[in-house]
Amino acid sequence: MTSTNGHSEPSTGGASRPRRGRLSRRQRVAVLLVFALVVSAVVFGLLEGALRLAGYGGYAPTFSRAGTLPDGATLVMTDHGGPASYFFRSRSRPASLNPTAFEMPKPAGTVRIVMAGGSAAKGSPYPRHLTSSAFLGAMLEDAWPGRHVEVINIGTTAIASFPVLGMVTESLEYDPDLVVIYAGNNEFYGAYGVASLHTAGRSPFMIRLIRATRSLAIAQFIDRHLGGGYDRHDDRTLMEAMVGRASIGPDDPARADAARNLGAFVGDAVRRCRAHGVPVIVCTPPCNERGLAPLGERDRSWMNDTDRAEIESLLADAAAGVGGDPDAVEEAARAALELDPQDATAHYLLGRALDERGEFDEASVEFRRAVDLDPMPWRPPSASVQSVREAARSHGAVLCDLAEAFRAESPGGSVGWELMDDHVHPSLRGQWLIARSIVASMSELSGELLVDADRFAALSSREDYDERLLANPYDEYAAAHAMRVLGMIPFYQRSNPGYFARFDAECRRIESESPVPVQRAIQQWLSPPSDGEQRPITGLVAQALFGQGQFEQGERLFDAARRSVVPYGTWELQYTVFMLRCRGAVHGRLSEDDLRLALETAERGRFLVESGSSTNGAGERFTGELLALAGEHREALKMFVAAGPKLSVEGRVAVDEAMVESYLALREPEKARQIVRAGLSRGGKYVEYYRQMQQRIAP
Repeated sequence: MTSTNGHSEPSTGGASRPRRGRLSRRQRVAVLLVFALVVSAVVFGLLEGALRLAGYGGYAPTFSRAGTLPDGATLVMTDHGGPASYFFRSRSRPASLNPTAFEMPKPAGTVRIVMAGGSAAKGSPYPRHLTSSAFLGAMLEDAWPGRHVEVINIGTTAIASFPVLGMVTESLEYDPDLVVIYAGNNEFYGAYGVASLHTAGRSPFMIRLIRATRSLAIAQFIDRHLGGGYDRHDDRTLMEAMVGRASIGPDDPARADAARNLGAFVGDAVRRCRAHGVPVIVCTPPCNERGLAPLGERDRSWMNDTDRAEIESLLADAAAGVGGDPDAVEEAARAALELDPQDATAHYLLGRALDERGEFDEASVEFRRAVDLDPMPWRPPSASVQSVREAARSHGAVLCDLAEAFRAESPGGSVGWELMDDHVHPSLRGQWLIARSIVASMSELSGELLVDADRFAALSSREDYDERLLANPYDEYAAAHAMRVLGMIPFYQRSNPGYFARFDAECRRIESESPVPVQRAIQQWLSPPSDGEQRPITGLVAQALFGQGQFEQGERLFDAARRSVVPYGTWELQYTVFMLRCRGAVHGRLSEDDLRLALETAERGRFLVESGSSTNGAGERFTGELLALAGEHREALKMFVAAGPKLSVEGRVAVDEAMVESYLALREPEKARQIVRAGLSRGGKYVEYYRQMQQRIAP
């Protein structure tokens, strides 16, 4: 185009030129987008901050500082809040760990060991004084005379290896000398297990991202108010509630994902420990191979009706013949495998037939194949166990191969009821074997953690440790009852119909062999507790024996009860009081060690009271009774006076009786009479108790 003055002008194609200083459309869109992002970020930040101020965001810790002890040390206690934060299924009853107390800084001469993992590491179904960590502590104190061994067990029900990694990382702040990791049973159905997550969220990266996202205050607000999942009337067991997918096929990618994640997170835990200079022992997870049939039901939708009916008939025939005709069982199981080579139940039944004929090597192959193919993998498949071995070896941890140790201790080389109470939870003998295997693996450590061959060989027998750790038929009853409840789960009833009967018979045996007062105590323990907290069965049985004047038996069970409850709690105080009363009744007096224990436990009671944790007067009452047992009657009376206004009428009568005894010990009978006169003036059903007190006061 040529202008009128003869100069050429460039063509604009009909479009007008943008004026100088104005933004193009693309630039305006970019500015608006940036503005929107900035505004969104500001709004998000303000909302996140506001919700943080309202108490949302972040995660509760696994360890909390409970207060300062008289010597200036800080009391640290494990807390349910940390493990519970990993759950977003069945949140109405999240996983539990056994609360543990310890001091910071670590006392001189103490070896502190942290044991981490799932419920098998925790020691379920046994109370804390009969768990593998208790056996471990006792064995190491034998191996290292003069040293105090402190095993902090943070094993937690129904958690996969990712929560274990987080909890181990937290524990490194508390000066452990050694970390023991025993994980791998919950990689499918536990918290952050692959069957509990969407397919897109099963990689280690996505699992970490999910955890980080759920720490946001906004995410927690939405989850709490809009997410649901808090059905507090759900009466299913935690095992049932954690099942995300009832059937996982033999070629399902979830199996490889579970093995990969287990190896990755155990490896990360080892790396973090070693970065802090803390040695690690990694344990492979054993399981019940010979005693338990596969828990899941095979998906046979791909079979035609004729073959499906035939294989079900063959499996029923094989199951019916177990314990009778191994040849017939083998024939039926092999015929079933002709129809479906990947049927876990057929492999298991074939293993049972071979085992009964003494063909143990062949049987073990079939049992392991059954575990690997189980459509409901509550037991760790071989690939998962191998990933633990590889993680330990590749990251410089000591390997404690419990899976092989359990097989070596089992008849025929396949793990069964001798060492297991269910699918993965060890029996009492299994708890002992875990501890012994860990101690044996400590020959590979160096320095002060080394346990040489001579010291290991000198360890006491299993029976001796059972006696020292107060093994008793009533804790065995409680464990059997827990297994009996497990046997009521529908998929357990379908897959292992004899499981319930096995443990029901054990419970009934113990009941039948117990005297009538103990039977009543057992029934009381079985009843739902009115306050939501169940006392240890040993405490209730001991009270029944105490009432019958059977002080020697009662003393042992009260001792077991006090070792099994939460430390720095009123039950610990109460059971110590009754244990010492039994000892006094048996021996006529308390020993110097008993008096020392009374004073030490009373100091724990003072801490409980002064921290405001005792609100019903029980802390003051039992602290006072401990002080009175130690002869500190003036201090005891102060506690009794403080307890009075908080107690029930029945508790007040017990405290009045204790005050009368203290005043008589101090030779102040008139003050004792004042208490009795006040009690008599109140009347009511406890008048007779005050009359009995009156008779003990000299005229």
